[in-house]
Amino acid sequence: MNLTSRMLPFAGAAIPEPPAELKPLIRDSGLELLERDARHIREGVYPASVLLTETPIAHALRLPRLMVDGVRVAIKRSKGRTTVFDEESRQKLKDLPKYYQRNFHFQTNGYLSDASAELYEHQVEVLFGGTADAMRRLLLPALREKFGDGESVRILEVGAGTGRMARFLALALPRAQVVVSELSRSYIAAARRRLAGLPNVDFIQADATALPFEKGQFDAVVSCFLFHELPFEERRKVLAESKRVLKAGGFLGLIDSLQLGDEPRFDPLLEQFPIAFHEPFYRNYSEHSMERLIEEAGVSQWQRSHGFLSKALWGDIDQT
Repeated sequence: MNLTSRMLPFAGAAIPEPPAELKPLIRDSGLELLERDARHIREGVYPASVLLTETPIAHALRLPRLMVDGVRVAIKRSKGRTTVFDEESRQKLKDLPKYYQRNFHFQTNGYLSDASAELYEHQVEVLFGGTADAMRRLLLPALREKFGDGESVRILEVGAGTGRMARFLALALPRAQVVVSELSRSYIAAARRRLAGLPNVDFIQADATALPFEKGQFDAVVSCFLFHELPFEERRKVLAESKRVLKAGGFLGLIDSLQLGDEPRFDPLLEQFPIAFHEPFYRNYSEHSMERLIEEAGVSQWQRSHGFLSKALWGDIDQT
């Protein structure tokens, strides 16, 4: 793994080289995260099976498709095209929020096609030099500490994508019921396929700002890499809905990008990210503290864990 390579590819499309003075920080921070992840596996915080996401053959067969899609990404980026959809994907737009109707990261068809769902997690792992899954696991130690193996626990993941984080939840808390909630029909379908062998996982297509659940249904609500892709008011709505469906004192947790000032040496990378990719709400996200928003949502005693370019925030909803 080369965390300081000349170009960091997203689906084959290159972004500028990081400043030379940041290369040691990128390397050391990424390796520290991977070493911590390995220690958690050795200590039994979560099982080694979290590493077995797919076979090497499936991984290798997808690489040519990533390269082809990388060319498409590069073309859209060069032309600034952010709302390009094929006919099948266009048919899905009418039922989706306005902010969602775009090609996030310039990826082909945004979050609206089966092809996008097939490539996305692999693209993210390439982008972050093999550290993305370790960042997704930042929240698992806190969940294990609170819930053990998850007996009689219901966990909801909102904005779950293709189920990568949900898989880690189901393996780390094998006696919990994990509900996977995702807005994209293509992505929730991919999650169903990829998690079909896990008996403790259920699925529902839903908007995280209007969840189809009664009040107080879950012991924990979590998200991973969701909030930086939402407008400010949508972030507040998601947190309000998360609080509504949580039991009194329930666990609220999230994993997302660092924000400006969290690790000041990384601030130049955070400022470059929305320029290199189509991340329309990232700059606003980076400037508005998630710690403050979760306090407003009812978590006054929150905790934080930092790993490479991401952070995890969690705490129990205040008793009311």
